[in-house]
Amino acid sequence: MRKLIILLCISAHTGQSYCQLIRPNVIYESVIKGVHDYYNNTCIILLHATEDPIESQEESENLQRLQAYLSKAYIRTAVMQISTFIDRVGGSYYHIKRPLFVLLNDDDDVRNQFAFEIAPWIDMSYPNWLVFLRPETSIEGFFDKIYVQFDCTMMVSQPDGNLESPGEIITEVYQIDRGEKLRTGLFATWSRETGIKLPRWSLYQRRSDLQGHLFRVMSIEDPPQSMIRRDDNGQVTGLGGFFGGLMDLLQESMNCTLVYLETNEWGYLRGNGTWTGAVGSLIDNTSDIVAAELIMTRDRVDAIKFTTPVYSTKIRTYIKRPSLSALKWGAYFIPFEPSVWVAIVVMIVITTATISLVNSAISLFARQWKDNDDCPTNVPDIFFAVFGVFCSQGMSASILDPIRISHFVIHLTGVIILAAYSAALISALAVKTFVLPFTTMDGLLKDNTYRFGVVRDSADYSFFQNTTDEILGVLFDKLLVKEKELPNNYLEGLSLVCNEDKYAFMTVDNAVTQLQSEVGCVLVPLDTISQTSIAFGLRPGSPYRGILDSHLLLLRDSGVMQRLLNSHWAMTGDNVEGGWESVEIGDILPLAVMLLTGIFMGFMILSIEKLVKRNAKIIKKEKKIVKKFLKNAKFLSGQLNHVKKSNK
Repeated sequence: MRKLIILLCISAHTGQSYCQLIRPNVIYESVIKGVHDYYNNTCIILLHATEDPIESQEESENLQRLQAYLSKAYIRTAVMQISTFIDRVGGSYYHIKRPLFVLLNDDDDVRNQFAFEIAPWIDMSYPNWLVFLRPETSIEGFFDKIYVQFDCTMMVSQPDGNLESPGEIITEVYQIDRGEKLRTGLFATWSRETGIKLPRWSLYQRRSDLQGHLFRVMSIEDPPQSMIRRDDNGQVTGLGGFFGGLMDLLQESMNCTLVYLETNEWGYLRGNGTWTGAVGSLIDNTSDIVAAELIMTRDRVDAIKFTTPVYSTKIRTYIKRPSLSALKWGAYFIPFEPSVWVAIVVMIVITTATISLVNSAISLFARQWKDNDDCPTNVPDIFFAVFGVFCSQGMSASILDPIRISHFVIHLTGVIILAAYSAALISALAVKTFVLPFTTMDGLLKDNTYRFGVVRDSADYSFFQNTTDEILGVLFDKLLVKEKELPNNYLEGLSLVCNEDKYAFMTVDNAVTQLQSEVGCVLVPLDTISQTSIAFGLRPGSPYRGILDSHLLLLRDSGVMQRLLNSHWAMTGDNVEGGWESVEIGDILPLAVMLLTGIFMGFMILSIEKLVKRNAKIIKKEKKIVKKFLKNAKFLSGQLNHVKKSNK
């Protein structure tokens, strides 16, 4: 931009053509600098149509003094003939940031060149304009052949007619639409005594009334964000939902008239460069605004205008939640960290050791007290008694104060730990964890059992069609192209997720939040694909984006937009409070398995003990029989020996 300004300055001085000044320098200096400071322009370009050299030396000096004054105020300034501006700058004026273009007089040549050589091709809303008119020149007459669009900042300075203390009245002019009445409003005043007085209100506070201007609003049936209203004959009469509510508020605040139209396509870019659906209606000038959940994509931003984003959301793929939740085998250990479990075990061991030491000390030094105490005395019995306290079991009361103190401490600790464990366990059981077949788009592709869909002829479809991501491209070719009937809106797509077996659908999070109560299943998202913004669509070159942005920002900052999005236009059932979360059989299956395992192990140990005891009895009996037999055999052997000896 700096190089362009230097070029303008060189062109101004080499041409040696200056315009005639129709005001004293003090007026030019004060008014131009005041407007420059108000709009914070980066440079000023003084335009004129004079081709002949300056006839008056005084006029040349005045122009030089004006340029010097602005330069001393650190304002980059160039003086150019209109034809030179067209030839050397032309369409590159966009490279100059926030310029102020000044027409120094209202000569016929200036008016004609401005009306027929500049206004037809330049974006009038890009620079700020300041025009100096003579007292006898009519504002309406000067702009008779010029379309001053609604968002153009065109200021006209004329003398106020006060002969004693001459001043200036700066008027801003604009038209609500092409061919309509030129409207004027006071912008600022200037006098020698007070200087320039600039407005306190912003541009769209001064131009908040559209005087009933007609907007053709295109929308699409996409509950709950946009819902078409019809009369008994099926004719479109209005728009409901979130965007319908916003349009009603905008209509009231801007004083405009709305006519609603309907389309069944969002719009996508064809191979021949044309657009379909709602976006195509803006380009073809068959609508002025698209009031629907229009996603801001790169192709759409290049083709049409968008207002400031109404809200931002994430694009994700949703599938139906599996019917069974994952078994929580570790659920009964989750409530406490491992360090807490270790601390409990250490506490049980320490308490067991303390009670054992006290028992040993009492046995040595106060045997009479120990004999009257019924508490367990061996270490295993004490350990199991202390462990039972943490399981809400009681202990035999002791008459010994040291042991009673230990019992009190361990019971109090057990109550606290059990309460904390129970609360954490209930929370862990109430929160269900479902095992998803996949969590990414890559997993969806590898699974190869799910169908995949997006809204028909939408930005979502174009997103996959034009993606450079390898996985998403393969997903488009293998799954999306095979779908013969894609949903018309988000509600249809989410309904297919619930009604069809293994169907995945890509949508925005806000739509799922609003429609979850309208579908017959619980939807779960995969990983985020992208972040996107939703906004109103406008015709290319629409002059109404500024006023729409101003009112939308006011609604957003006041909280009206968020309240509208969350509550007033929510679908039926969205605000129904949820009931109690039930615990399913699968949640207590680990506990049931543990109980059954304990019962089985107990039965097995009991059986083994019975068998061992029975075998022990049999062996003992057999030993007695053998012993008796041996004894009898020994007795008989002795008798035989005695008989033998007697016979001899």
